[in-house]
Amino acid sequence: MQEKLQILQMPVGLPDILSSDGRHVFMKSQKFDFEGNRLEIGPNSGDFATQASKQRGEDAHIFAPMGFLDDTWFHRSYWVLGQSFAGGHGGYYQAGRFAPSGRILVKGNGYVYGYGRKPQYLRWTTVLEHQLFSAEQNPPEIPKNFGKKGGGGGGATGPSASFPNSPSLNPTGKPITVEAWVTSTKPQGVIIARGGPSAGFAMTLKAGKPQFMVRSEDGLSTVEGPKRIVGGWHHVVGVLDADKTMRLYVDGELVANGKSLGLIHTDPAQGMDIGADGQSAVGEYTSPMTWSGAIDEVRLYYQAATSEQIAKRYNDGSEISPDAVLAVSFDDGTARDHGLHRNNGTIEGGKLVEGKFGKAIQFTAANQGAGKKQAANNDNVKPSDSLVKPKWAKDVPVYVRGMVLAGNNLFIVGPPDTINEEETFQKLSESDPEVQTLLDAQDAALLGKDGASLLAVNIDTGEIENEIKLETLPAWDGLAGANGSLFLSTLDGSVMCFGK
Repeated sequence: MQEKLQILQMPVGLPDILSSDGRHVFMKSQKFDFEGNRLEIGPNSGDFATQASKQRGEDAHIFAPMGFLDDTWFHRSYWVLGQSFAGGHGGYYQAGRFAPSGRILVKGNGYVYGYGRKPQYLRWTTVLEHQLFSAEQNPPEIPKNFGKKGGGGGGATGPSASFPNSPSLNPTGKPITVEAWVTSTKPQGVIIARGGPSAGFAMTLKAGKPQFMVRSEDGLSTVEGPKRIVGGWHHVVGVLDADKTMRLYVDGELVANGKSLGLIHTDPAQGMDIGADGQSAVGEYTSPMTWSGAIDEVRLYYQAATSEQIAKRYNDGSEISPDAVLAVSFDDGTARDHGLHRNNGTIEGGKLVEGKFGKAIQFTAANQGAGKKQAANNDNVKPSDSLVKPKWAKDVPVYVRGMVLAGNNLFIVGPPDTINEEETFQKLSESDPEVQTLLDAQDAALLGKDGASLLAVNIDTGEIENEIKLETLPAWDGLAGANGSLFLSTLDGSVMCFGK
């Protein structure tokens, strides 16, 4: 059978260890019959969330989009108990919202057990925290209105329009002009954001006042208008000049200016969002800080507009320049880019409404704070709208590299997990001198300095019942059980056997 798959029917794609449910053979998400015929061809949708939502059904199986043998811990890599996976900047985290997923999974006794990211990190994020969990094997049903009218369509990012990175959107070393017409019903929210805590720019509302901010290698620079603009349509423009001067305009008038610490020094890893900053925050606010209200006529130029151009734009609608790198009107209900480079985006959770000119997109934010990022165990951290509801979920003191289910015990093994990533990232952003020591210690642990721990976990409660300290690191997925014994392969080439 394997020979037929390889010689006669192997489709285009990266091969992997094959699996079977007794009815079909699977190579990652691709399904074959026992004669080697491929039965389904993906993708099932060009939309991130729709592609990743096709999980439930008799063909749900454990697969790894990057391959079962991948042990690199790349943050986009994880196993899924389902049928589909979406790649790309807005897709890789989506599968975990619709199906049990994790770095590693096992199933048995009617449940799936896994070590995966906590639900609030099912988004594009700089930091991650993981948990051990138990959940029903069959992926959950999707509620009828899930993803409609702000009811979760944006996932952890909140309702927004998002745009992938492209060479034409690279702001490195360039002046910037960004503009939009906005109307807000709440005193905080992100109008547009590109980048994160290392580099980028954003235009936001804080305490009702507009802000324009630039993040460079030297730090964050912000200018803020003096008056609240909640309610009614307002034209907001942020400008960064080549000489690092920052200017903020509201309704055609200069309301604030200042000096940036620098031009943006690198192409940000994070893409662009309108109506939220759903990846990792550019400024000192809690992502995604979704906009509440409507946004229309967004433009981005890599040139510095003059006061005269901005006043004319406000008064008669004249375009600042024909060379926009992004020009989005929302008139057809999509995030189509009418600029020269066609940097088209996708909209999740927005509603088409009457705009300042033609149509606009209305976003609705859930109740969320506008302060600094919170630690992972803080009740103010809003979890994502994952449909997977664990039977139990527990923090464990190791990065799980091996897992096996045996009787009433789930055995896990891995090196120590010594840091809280949210708290450590906060220290890093504040230039806390302690943070490098913490990072060095965790890095050394991952490289084997502190050995590893083999833990026995009760499958009914998630409580750790026993621990054995090991002097060497386990190989990836190197734990197995047979005849009442556990066998562990290690990175130093040994095989350990544990019996009663």
